[in-house]
Amino acid sequence: MPVKVRIAPSPTGNLHFGNARTALFNWLFAKKHGGQLILRIEDTDLERSDKKYEESIINSLRWLGIQWDGEIVRQSQRLTVYTQYLKELLASGKAFWCHHTVKELDAEKKGQMERKEAPRHLCDHKNSEKGKETGEIIRLVVDQTEEKKLSFDDAIRGTIEFNQRVISDVSLAKDLQTPLYNFAVVIDDIDMAITHVIRGEDHISNTPKQMLIYQALGKTPPIFAHLPLILGSDKSKLSKRHGALDIMDYAKDYLPEALVNFMGFLGHTYSKDILSKEEMAKEFELAKVHKSGAIFNIQKLNWINAQYVRQLAPSDFEKLIGHNVLKAAIPLMTERLEKLTDMDAFHYFWEAPSYEAELLIWKSSSREDVKKSLEASHALLEKLELNNKDELRKELDKLSAGQAGNRGLVYWPLRVALTGEKMSPDPVDIISALDKEEVLSRVRSAINKLS
Repeated sequence: MPVKVRIAPSPTGNLHFGNARTALFNWLFAKKHGGQLILRIEDTDLERSDKKYEESIINSLRWLGIQWDGEIVRQSQRLTVYTQYLKELLASGKAFWCHHTVKELDAEKKGQMERKEAPRHLCDHKNSEKGKETGEIIRLVVDQTEEKKLSFDDAIRGTIEFNQRVISDVSLAKDLQTPLYNFAVVIDDIDMAITHVIRGEDHISNTPKQMLIYQALGKTPPIFAHLPLILGSDKSKLSKRHGALDIMDYAKDYLPEALVNFMGFLGHTYSKDILSKEEMAKEFELAKVHKSGAIFNIQKLNWINAQYVRQLAPSDFEKLIGHNVLKAAIPLMTERLEKLTDMDAFHYFWEAPSYEAELLIWKSSSREDVKKSLEASHALLEKLELNNKDELRKELDKLSAGQAGNRGLVYWPLRVALTGEKMSPDPVDIISALDKEEVLSRVRSAINKLS
């Protein structure tokens, strides 16, 4: 069968980092095999689902460049399909109405925990008239009479086995119109002919329940592949305290291509550090996905982002920062940027700086000495072609020699006059990256501050 995979977020919150990584791995697998990727919105939890979250999830996937095939599927529009399958299971005796109340179920669970038993619910009234009359949930009949093993070959982890006796009578639906998670996903995957279910390892515990539903329906399960968890630097489960955010929170600091590149390495190794998602797809193999947790390293993300920033065309970089700058200024910024918000530190390339006069003073130099130095620099800059950096540096060094070799007395106030900052790229580089009249105007402004 042609490869067909799915990403199935619930619209109860924004798309978080772990789900985005899962979406990417599904996209890579589908692309590698010329298959299809389906976007399925799992919105049967009507109380918690919200259209604003659905829109946020869709926008996040689009921003990342993860494109799905065909129309978006919404579980809330498939309720009649679930009802049909539920009726089929009830009619065959493979499912039944359970009338145990929440209070009774809680008491049962508490007793099992006290006895140090695996929590499970086994109904003693399967297909009873009371269940049909007062049932509060539909459950799947699970055979508990003998030692049965449920096993599946995980495409990443190999054979995984469960003892069927520890599995409850699986909850399928609250009623005929309200399917629960494990039932709905099985029906969807059957109807959509999903060949591979690629998801996080936290879903491993759901797999035996879903396999029992496949068996009851006489259907063959897809191939399962459970991705490793993403861990923080302290090896605990990834959270916001480790730097993980909802996907669109990254947009202010990172290019989408850089974030995708970073995600692709969380659980898989490639031939080189910087790859497009199309290049990753050519190398992607489920068998090469790591079994151990992947470490979220914010420093690595920053480094990858810096590589992508440096590859931007000048016109694209200008669009990104929203300002027109001379081309000579662009490498001065891109060579130093990791996060996009770091651009604010280079404001002096598109606006005149604001600073206090005291910042112009070099160490123990007098106010008058600094003013004279700036006046000499202004006179020199008026005469020179400022785009010839070698000549410019040579002449500024000569000017420094006239100040008893005190380079700081020339370069420091010039740096502050041009940038308003204590730290910046070399003043010679800044001068060559600005319009000449702008340079002279800023130096004059500095002289006036000292007058």
